[in-house]
Amino acid sequence: MRAMTNAKRIAAAIALLALAASPLVIAQVGYSQRAKEIGTHLKCQCRGCDMSAGLCAHPGGSFSGPCDTAKAMLREVDQHLAKGETEQQIIDAFVAEYGPGVYMEPPKKGFGLVAWLMPVVYSIVGFAIVIFIVRKWAVRPPSAAPASPAAPSDAMERARAQADRETED
Repeated sequence: MRAMTNAKRIAAAIALLALAASPLVIAQVGYSQRAKEIGTHLKCQCRGCDMSAGLCAHPGGSFSGPCDTAKAMLREVDQHLAKGETEQQIIDAFVAEYGPGVYMEPPKKGFGLVAWLMPVVYSIVGFAIVIFIVRKWAVRPPSAAPASPAAPSDAMERARAQADRETED
């Protein structure tokens, strides 16, 4: 029975440490998991990478991890979340601050719709070209039979006669 109480005490101590350490981890990171999720839709504005703010990693070199710009953007997302704003309101606030270049993927409206539709248009046009070429090859008439030898002309007869004379010697 005494062993059971020790196990409960250890489990309670571990749970207490885990709960006590979580604010320290969040304070060290500086942003919440929800901010990181929303940050995946926002492009990091550090000009050093083409990654999202939520996934910024700057691989290689002596530094590997989210850059200071990405961390600041995610903290700003947390501030918007604390105000009770929705994900779309937060993204709209970043677009107002940084412009449409902050989108990781173009919006599905307005001019951004072109970026979504062009691959479909190119695929359809490419498929139509392939069909057109295959049909052209399939409809090609069979090659014509070689022409029957025509009656030799006077010039050809003279040339043959001259060749015969010159080779008799």
